[in-house]
Amino acid sequence: MLLTSLARSLKNLALYALDFFLPCLCLFCGAPVGPGSPAAVCGECEARIPRVESPVCPRCGRLFLLREGRDRLCGACLREPPPFVAARAAVVYEEEGPGGQAVKRLKYARQLEYLPVLAHWLSEPACQEFARAADLILPVPLHRRRLKERGFNQALWLARTLPGPVAPDTLVRTRHTRPQTGLDPRARRKNVRGAFAVVRPREVEGKRVLLVDDVYTTGATVRECSRALLAAGAREVRVLTATRVAPRGWGATPQPSDLSAQ
Repeated sequence: MLLTSLARSLKNLALYALDFFLPCLCLFCGAPVGPGSPAAVCGECEARIPRVESPVCPRCGRLFLLREGRDRLCGACLREPPPFVAARAAVVYEEEGPGGQAVKRLKYARQLEYLPVLAHWLSEPACQEFARAADLILPVPLHRRRLKERGFNQALWLARTLPGPVAPDTLVRTRHTRPQTGLDPRARRKNVRGAFAVVRPREVEGKRVLLVDDVYTTGATVRECSRALLAAGAREVRVLTATRVAPRGWGATPQPSDLSAQ
């Protein structure tokens, strides 16, 4: 026991020494990151990460191709409002950008060093204020089979970095579903339909619940989670994600035909 404790102490000391003498390198470009940085992202990469900013849809958080004007309801929410009252995200998910790289390397390559990066993005004042308005914070759950395969639930880890009480096992995934990656919006909705349940309804009854996840793509998963929470008696549901997938064409100069579709 004494030898084990001593070995652990020497290992920790070695790690502290490495942190002290070796510069922290940016996870995206490899450049040194200054001491005291909350995440391993250099200033240049941080500056080129597109934030989710107005104008957005105040209901689902959709980004608009024309990045001028005020927040306004998108066409989808006018036609069929989602069951949650609002969704927000910190940064824009682009496949080859930092947002996309962080999510993919974390989920599919199990590179846990990206967890503090996503948490850093959620530490922005707008996200923190969104979290403080909730009575209870719930992570989007993984099925136990997926959790065993991956070894962690990134949504739970992110939820625990936010201000407010977290209930990790209140909302559960009742059946194993296919990964949503590669599915079109209709297939995504069908894939998760009826896949969630609230096992302790008293914990959510009458409360303002915040759902937390790493990325908002089509919203199929958080919609289904919201329906289960509202059916269990939740007062309202809001959604907060570290990243948000932008609509096709976002970032390019929009054409009149693109704008008419919004």
